[in-house]
Amino acid sequence: MPEATARQGGHITLLFTVESEQRLPRDQGSCGAGFTVHHGVEAAGTLTLVRQQPSAQSAGVEPDQRITDPVAQRADITVTDRHGSAINDDRIYRSYIESCRFATLLRPHEHLTLQVRLDCPPSQGFGMSAAGLMALGGLLLKLTGRGSRRQYLKIAHQVERQHSGGLGDVLGASVGGVELRTHPGAPGWPGQVESFGAETPVLLVWESTQQRHTSSYIDDAGWKSAITKAGHDCMKRLTQIPWDAKAWPRLIEESATFAEASGMMEEDGRSSLLTTVREAMKKTDLESLAVPCLCMLGTSVAVLPVDLDRTPQEEQLEQLGALCLEQGLSMLLTRLAPVRSNE
Repeated sequence: MPEATARQGGHITLLFTVESEQRLPRDQGSCGAGFTVHHGVEAAGTLTLVRQQPSAQSAGVEPDQRITDPVAQRADITVTDRHGSAINDDRIYRSYIESCRFATLLRPHEHLTLQVRLDCPPSQGFGMSAAGLMALGGLLLKLTGRGSRRQYLKIAHQVERQHSGGLGDVLGASVGGVELRTHPGAPGWPGQVESFGAETPVLLVWESTQQRHTSSYIDDAGWKSAITKAGHDCMKRLTQIPWDAKAWPRLIEESATFAEASGMMEEDGRSSLLTTVREAMKKTDLESLAVPCLCMLGTSVAVLPVDLDRTPQEEQLEQLGALCLEQGLSMLLTRLAPVRSNE
């Protein structure tokens, strides 16, 4: 009974386009920019081989093995949030397992017992559905030794699109660091992305009473048009400069431009959240070092350094987080994740 654990950090989008017109999910996605954080999703599990019995022989020929226990066609899945409370919706994970069976990465006689734990809240712009699928893919690769990381990433991207759970989170998180998605689609092909690394703590702050599923925006014609126009305008400028650490101040600038041009900043929940975080920052010594940027598409912000050469200390961000808690907000201190290959 093999047992393994895999982790995947969450992904935060700062600006993006909606490219969902293509027929195949692998070709859908978004151009845009964002970053991957350390906190995300942990998937742990075991793979059980179900006993098989041959059917009766015919004319002296040994028949194919047949499954005698239908449990092999199922999976036992437990999903919990960061507080250990159960999350009852496991449909996206079952879709992923089914897709892996279809791709013969999982065999009919193999039964999966899975425990999924989310470090960050869902539907707050932290890419938890993508992180969960990617962690599950990493787990299956460890348990079976079949396929490649890229195969599991492609399936994760397709399942994300089928559930309208995200557009470019899998592509962005596949490389880690601070990424620029220059062509939409699944990792490897047709999706294209580049990334650079940065060492800095990040404070995530959100309004826990206001969750926003990605589908409510990307499946709405009005939002889709406004988002895509604003995203393309920002991408035209970002793709004209080298994508390295020197691009960080421009990314922060374009993030604010996108939030305003797309109309995201005008929504009451986000506007109120930004105001609260900015007021709290005035009580700290962070105003010259950090800036709150909207996370797409939640009611959440990431407090990021203005300049990577002068990043805030964790103690300073913890102080800000405590002030946000006093205002009834939720917070999590994390860090940017390192760059990695999506091979």
